[in-house]
Amino acid sequence: MVNSRGVRIWRLTALAAIAWGLFTITVLHIVSSHDPIHDTLSSYTITDRGQGMLGASVLSVAVGSVAVFGALVVGGVAMTFSTKVLLILWSLGLATAAVFPASYPQSPDPISGEIHLYSCLIAFASLPGAAITMLEPLRGTAERVFLVRWLRFGLGAVVLFGLSFLFVRLDEAGVQPFHTFTEVLPVGITQRLTLVANIALLFVFLRIAVRTETARSAVLVTSAPQP
Repeated sequence: MVNSRGVRIWRLTALAAIAWGLFTITVLHIVSSHDPIHDTLSSYTITDRGQGMLGASVLSVAVGSVAVFGALVVGGVAMTFSTKVLLILWSLGLATAAVFPASYPQSPDPISGEIHLYSCLIAFASLPGAAITMLEPLRGTAERVFLVRWLRFGLGAVVLFGLSFLFVRLDEAGVQPFHTFTEVLPVGITQRLTLVANIALLFVFLRIAVRTETARSAVLVTSAPQP
């Protein structure tokens, strides 16, 4: 029962923090005049309305991600060392990206911009990586099948985001044909799709934690000596 209460607390903390982060970033999209189709989330660091909301929302999701990790640990989910490291890197990457905003001509800060860029890259690569490392420990379970479905979505979104980001960089470098590609595959859309996929993976991890803990509790009750 102690573990059950522990998982419940971690789960509620995770849901509350992630929900608040999503709410904040949704409000930011409504009040800001940025273009959500072509502008990256990082560009909302400099906005006419909603200043500071981007960092607050990303930090909230980072806190929620730590709570997801806590739920997995308390729930007794089998995790390799790599899984734990990648989950920590995801949370740290988000937190670092929130603290060090991207650099733009209106407010140049090259060092902060570089830290932000690589923190985002580490974060976006780490969460799908953590999901991949969980596949083997979950082999033969229904949760593995469920995880695989969302992992495919997540990996597909990361690939699309990577391509669209590359197209933007090549377009900025003056390579003409790639301007058309930036319109066909807008970086704003693919980045938001990747964010949705990652949030979905966090919810899948929470489901795995709850169901693993429930299954363990059922086994303990069954194996307990009867009076």
